[in-house]
This record gives sequence, C-alpha cells and structure tokens, in this order.
Amino acid sequence: MRRKSIVIAFVCLCLFAVVGGSIAYLRKSKSPPLGEAPSIEYPSEKMAESATRHFLEGSFTLINNVRDLPPPVLRGFTEVGGSRLVIANPGEDFQATDVIYDSSQPRKRLIFAGVSGEKCFVYYEQGGIGLSHILHLFQVNSNSMKPVWKGYCGGAANLEQLRSMLEGDGCSQP
Repeated sequence: MRRKSIVIAFVCLCLFAVVGGSIAYLRKSKSPPLGEAPSIEYPSEKMAESATRHFLEGSFTLINNVRDLPPPVLRGFTEVGGSRLVIANPGEDFQATDVIYDSSQPRKRLIFAGVSGEKCFVYYEQGGIGLSHILHLFQVNSNSMKPVWKGYCGGAANLEQLRSMLEGDGCSQP
C-alpha cells in the first residue's frame, strides 16, 4: 500500500512538472506581441468579375519572399509604428488557429504574390477559427499603392489555379 502511494505521488508530481513547464513555455514570448497592420481601405463598390479576371492576365513575376514585395505594398504588411512584418514567408511558422501560443508570430502567411508592371497581387493564408485564403489586388507605382480588390479564394497552389478560381466560383468578395 505504501509503495502504491509513493508511485501515485511520483506520477502526480511528474505530471504537474510537465504541465507547469509546458504552460510556462507557451506563455513565454521571445518577442513583444506583434502590432497591428495598417488598415487598407478598399473601394466600397464591388469590382466586376471580368475586371478581377482581367487583373491577373499577362505575365507576372512571382514573389515568394514578403520582403520582395513593392515597398508601398510591403508597408501594408508591416506593423504600424514598427518594422516587423505581419505576414510570414511560405513555410515559416504563423498562428494558423485562433489559439495564440506566441503573440509575436504573424496570423498571416504568404502563399505567393506577383508583380506585373503597375499591378501587384498578394495571396496568403490567414489563421483564425478557420483557415482562410485571401487575395489582394493592388495598383502600384514607386511610392504608393491603390487597393483594388480583396476576396476569399480557396487554396490555390499556383497562379494558374488562382486564375481558374477567379474564372469560376472559387473566389468571393466580402
């Protein structure tokens, strides 16, 4: 009986140590919480479906590193008053769910982006209660961007699939 009590106490102590250590590790953030991204204002009127399809026509230089976005677009994905990005690069850690383990991690992760002349698109996944795939379309020049359209698109692995989604019913504008 005494041996059984010692074993039970030892197991309880070990479980307490593991759970306590896990909670302490999860609460400990290596960096301060990530700030908010600047608000991007989109036109209130809906863009015609033919215009969104036309926007992605042509040859785009694909971007797989957020820092390679045109500077005005990059500012839209950088925390207000700071220098940290609010979007991770493909394959990097990000907050994919609504459970926040590390508040210094972004809630968005780039899938891919592209630039063609004065057109730029950014396609990313965003964490939350459900994982969303979001597409932004921008008109850009060297020092400014004009938001054109924002919509939810299913998971596309490449530009051709994204174009197909825009042609079909794979994307919707909120």
